[in-house]
Amino acid sequence: MDQEQRTYSRVAARLKALARRCDSPDGPQLFRTAPRRDGSSLAARLSASTLPEGLVEFLVEMDAKLDQILAGQRQDLLRQDFPLDLDVLEVSGAGVRFSSAEPLVEGQPMEVVIVLTQFPLRLASALGRVRGEEDGLHRFEFTYIREHDLESIVQFVFQEQREEIRNRKWG
Repeated sequence: MDQEQRTYSRVAARLKALARRCDSPDGPQLFRTAPRRDGSSLAARLSASTLPEGLVEFLVEMDAKLDQILAGQRQDLLRQDFPLDLDVLEVSGAGVRFSSAEPLVEGQPMEVVIVLTQFPLRLASALGRVRGEEDGLHRFEFTYIREHDLESIVQFVFQEQREEIRNRKWG
């Protein structure tokens, strides 16, 4: 009996992604995300200083807003390097299912940048291959993904599952 075995959970989603065709599904990646930075480390450092509490809160908020402005500018630049628009309908740590107006062929190596959240902007990038099409949807299997990008996707999936459970319980 042939059974599918999954390493990662998957969830339905409505996410945007950008992609580019590339020569190899194994690297190098054009897009590089930095490990997620938590503002609490800045807050902890500032709190340990002799600055007034109100000033510390202001500086932490200002830092977060500057991050958002820079992220928005970066997203505009992404479109130049990643010309393909994708609508992601399912996501997991192993890959995504998506639709695209562009024709894609089985085995096409691509690099994908997924917009996990708009505010705060959270992106995850992976290399992989297009794997088939059914019902007008393509599958994209990750062949190379950095650990912090994988962690961002897994956290997104987990949060979506929690919200789905809450909605079923209280809805």
